[in-house]
Amino acid sequence: MPRLLERLPIGLRASLLILLAILFLVACDFTVPGPSEPDLLIASKQSQWQAKNIRSYRISVLKVQAVFHAQTNTITVTDGVVTHSSAICTPSPMEGRACQIQEFNPAEFTVDGLFQTALKYAPESAKYQLRATFDDTYHYPLTISIDQEQVIDDETFYRVVSFQPQ
Repeated sequence: MPRLLERLPIGLRASLLILLAILFLVACDFTVPGPSEPDLLIASKQSQWQAKNIRSYRISVLKVQAVFHAQTNTITVTDGVVTHSSAICTPSPMEGRACQIQEFNPAEFTVDGLFQTALKYAPESAKYQLRATFDDTYHYPLTISIDQEQVIDDETFYRVVSFQPQ
């Protein structure tokens, strides 16, 4: 293989090296954190969220289940209690042009419910390829991505599309 590289023009070799470096950097950016790191990060963000003492808010969360279903659930929480919920769905590739709203547990889409989901998968973050991001101001989970290694079409993705403290 090294002799093959020697035969390539210098410009092409340089381009290849740059491409390999970019691929390496991209791969590094998507590495799964170590087993204890997700627990600590999520717990830290949960403490920061709790310190904000926001007991009333409206949140809309998009939940995408692989290619099978996409639904945005909107929850109103007043003094820590779910007082209203609604949903709209977006047709996914498997649903064609129409979709049906699926029943859901509103508690799953509250901020506390999102933290519970993230914490559920955190101990085995490598197995579930857990990825979570957090809001810079309020520290709630902004996105949660779960994809069990070696299981096809099990990807689940949560994304907060709107959040309004009340």
